[in-house]
Amino acid sequence: MDHRQKAVKAFCEECVWARAMRTHFSQLFESGEQLGRLLSEVANTFFHDLNIVLLEYVILQQCKLTDPASSGKDKDNLTSNYIVGLDWSDETRLALTTANAELMVFRPKIDDARRKLIVHSDLRARLELLSLGSFTEMQEQAFWAALQEFINIAHGEAFGGPFPLDASMPDGDALSLVHSLREAVDYDDLVKSEDGFLTRRIDKMRYRS
Repeated sequence: MDHRQKAVKAFCEECVWARAMRTHFSQLFESGEQLGRLLSEVANTFFHDLNIVLLEYVILQQCKLTDPASSGKDKDNLTSNYIVGLDWSDETRLALTTANAELMVFRPKIDDARRKLIVHSDLRARLELLSLGSFTEMQEQAFWAALQEFINIAHGEAFGGPFPLDASMPDGDALSLVHSLREAVDYDDLVKSEDGFLTRRIDKMRYRS
């Protein structure tokens, strides 16, 4: 592969990773009150903390994808702005520039959160509990739609076809975890309600602490 192809391929992979983390967050924490009660019952503190960790990480990834093309001499960044600056046909460059402008609309909404709460611990933001990183669901959906359009355009000229942002995770994802947790609480109810159940099952447990 030439440099442009390598850069586009690597950028697409970064986009898929960011989207996968966002999907994990959505499946765990944006899937209704019943699931929220389940997570709280199983491990309230852990899932509360995981909520914050994933949220901060997704914002960080969104910012990284839209960072400037360079941080100084010989410090290029693998970002949408860098991809726009590669060697493209006039038509592709215009389309990439347009899609990138849509991405940049979203960036100011999260950049302060990244700078003052995630990458650094800004004293005033921390002590005064400033609200940073505020956006609507529609605004974030527009970001992901623009990102999909952007990588489709770049991958289209570099490799001859689109690139799906939503990648499958055949080894299990957050929904697999949710399914297992639902079965676990039912199992716990069964253990408590049926005398001798746990004694009969203990020798057949596949994973023991």
